[in-house]
Amino acid sequence: MKKFLSKKNLAKSLNVSQSTIDRMLNKFPHYKLGNTRQSRVLFEADEVSDYLSSAYAINKKKEETQ
Repeated sequence: MKKFLSKKNLAKSLNVSQSTIDRMLNKFPHYKLGNTRQSRVLFEADEVSDYLSSAYAINKKKEETQ
């Protein structure tokens, strides 16, 4: 069974503010439930973990080449 996180839960687990999650919303894989500005947004835990792992690997590779 897939585990989904709300913005609040994701922010808490990453130790960042909810506004940081809002600013980075287009970078994180997410599901928006509805078409309004205030629609609920959910993040699948495994997808976020995979995204963060790949983003970290890309950044680390850039640092090594400098």
